[in-house]
Amino acid sequence: MFANAGAPPDEARVVSDHLIESSLMGHDSHGVWRAPGYAKGMRKGVSPASNYEVVKETPATRVIDAKGGLGIVAAHRAMEGAVEKARQRAFGAVGVHRCGHCGRIGAFPVTAARAGMIGLCFLNGGARFTAPFGGTSRRLPPNPLAVAFPRRSGEPVVLDITTSVVAGGKIQVKQARGEKLPEGWMIDAEGNCVDDPERFMKDAAVLPLGGFQFGHKGFGLGLVIEALAGGLTWAGCSSEKPTRGASGFLAMAIHIQDFIPLTDFEQEIERLVEWVKSSDRLPGVSEILMPGEVEQRTREKRLREGIYIDDRTWKEMVETARELGVEAPG
Repeated sequence: MFANAGAPPDEARVVSDHLIESSLMGHDSHGVWRAPGYAKGMRKGVSPASNYEVVKETPATRVIDAKGGLGIVAAHRAMEGAVEKARQRAFGAVGVHRCGHCGRIGAFPVTAARAGMIGLCFLNGGARFTAPFGGTSRRLPPNPLAVAFPRRSGEPVVLDITTSVVAGGKIQVKQARGEKLPEGWMIDAEGNCVDDPERFMKDAAVLPLGGFQFGHKGFGLGLVIEALAGGLTWAGCSSEKPTRGASGFLAMAIHIQDFIPLTDFEQEIERLVEWVKSSDRLPGVSEILMPGEVEQRTREKRLREGIYIDDRTWKEMVETARELGVEAPG
């Protein structure tokens, strides 16, 4: 479908794999639900990865102008570039501006973790729908961050969070399924809670991570990501008219063996995991889970049982596919 919409075949595959993997991981808001929207965007024109321009480079850093290219592809290549630089310089960082939607950024730092490094990703992208702490106006994007690091046993530990209480895509999934929003996700201009997802892109704002009481933490973290992902990448920080549209993506890699033998580091992480998991638990809690473990278990379950797609999304996918000359499965 993406290839027929205009994406180069290799890049269409990268995007398809990313969306399917996101759904398998349980992140429906960044999964196959987005396929129709991506395809419609591609029909308007796609700048292939070969057109990307390196606007600044040092032995440890690189800044890329993606020229409107596919964000998922640009982010993958940025992380790969950061890893290659870190192998030579201990630290590597690649910034990207003027790219499309980057998808689920938790997918990218795992590349570094599997290479024996610590991976970090930051994005000041998406619609500016998050209110500052104490405010009610839409001022910041959800500004997600993701970090991954290897351990001796099992999959890498992966933290993937937004600095808003919820990602915008999760609100749109609620909208597609005809569900109300939980209290404390969105507020109106007077600070009243809003449970109607239809107001998401109209007049309501999403609270920063931590909500009414502790939102200063998510708000402060969101500002840090503005400086990193907006300021360093040339994309620009959030404002009424960002310098280059904002939506900057920054991938960083740290080569562990330039600090400590990799096996020693992985052993330290394993001890940490065992220590945390040994905690006494609250009533009803059967196990302490590390960041990323819920996603891995959801992936195993969905590989067995399949990915749920609501009727509204499936209908839109079928219609989009047919418009592109692709026959949808019956």
